[in-house]
Amino acid sequence: MKSLAGNRKSGLSFARLLCGLVMLTVPLTTSYGQKKLDVQKVLEKGNYKASELMVAVPGQNYSILATEVTQELYESVMGENPSEFKGEKNLPVESVSWVGAVKFCNKLSEKEGLDPVYSINGVTNVYRWGVGNDISEEIKWDKEANGYRLPTLEEWQYAAKGGQGYNYSGSDKLDEVGWYDGNSGDKTHPVAQKKPNGYGLYDMSGNVLEWCWDSYFSVGRYKCGGNWYENASFCEVGVKSWSNADGRFINLGFRIVRSTGK
Repeated sequence: MKSLAGNRKSGLSFARLLCGLVMLTVPLTTSYGQKKLDVQKVLEKGNYKASELMVAVPGQNYSILATEVTQELYESVMGENPSEFKGEKNLPVESVSWVGAVKFCNKLSEKEGLDPVYSINGVTNVYRWGVGNDISEEIKWDKEANGYRLPTLEEWQYAAKGGQGYNYSGSDKLDEVGWYDGNSGDKTHPVAQKKPNGYGLYDMSGNVLEWCWDSYFSVGRYKCGGNWYENASFCEVGVKSWSNADGRFINLGFRIVRSTGK
């Protein structure tokens, strides 16, 4: 079995978690500013473009995906699905390294006719980059490019707050907004099943951790958001941790952003 990112106690109490599973009814349409985005409608139709789920973050110069990158979206771009948990529609992709997430961003940008953001020695073609943690510090971010990218740590945390003052993204009650070790049944869940935050963003507390761009002392990359495996404290908006850039974990995925005005 693939490995996990985090340090929850050993031993999984499936009976306890399954009995404690909570399902909430959430509105099908979320709103932010003057625009409305029917996230469920986009997800249900299948074969959607990432651009259909991008949310402009109020007062900021970037937009962010309303959900974690799903297995369907990932596979439509990369031609494969590395996830451990499969079988349900719209599960978040996991078991993707930081380097793999960056490669996805460039490939998606190319697919949608945008300028790839990332390069190594000026080369944006990810098939010419090689593999492994060693290349992570070689990857450069072209801030003038208009394509998809990973959020910075600051961007991720700002979006996760949703213009609200809650401990978790969208509520002080984690069961309303996120999947964690107290309700997940020890697995990931389809995105956008819980309540969104004030910006209309789903699962920014729980389900899977999410990669950020920022480097941790050149030995790893930051990740945020908590996940299905760990307890509620890890799902608080301000909590961050790090992993090696080539690490692949069954509780770690990502979401994407685009700089606006490009």
